[in-house]
Amino acid sequence: MATLRVGSGKTTPGGGWQTYSTEGVYIDVDTTSAKFSGDPVYHASIYSTGGSQLWTHGAHAIYQVSATGFRLYLRWVDDAKRNGKQLTPETCQQYGFYVAWSGIDEP
Repeated sequence: MATLRVGSGKTTPGGGWQTYSTEGVYIDVDTTSAKFSGDPVYHASIYSTGGSQLWTHGAHAIYQVSATGFRLYLRWVDDAKRNGKQLTPETCQQYGFYVAWSGIDEP
């Protein structure tokens, strides 16, 4: 039976978000602290120190998986509900958006 390696962490509130288009933002999540050796199965959630994560979409879709991290894209669910305000890195900083993650690896 294989031994599983489990790790978890979170990004800095408001930090690390980059623009990917007028549609939203992305963040590259560093998971090196977990010391994974394969391509883990990651799970991620969006949290906020200032609210408004209710209107986001994308935390379930994880891209560019590796032993050292992954990428997560985020956008507003409905721009009309946000009064046409685009989701930008500045917005993420304002609301203190961050990613909490966990990963499971089978070395």
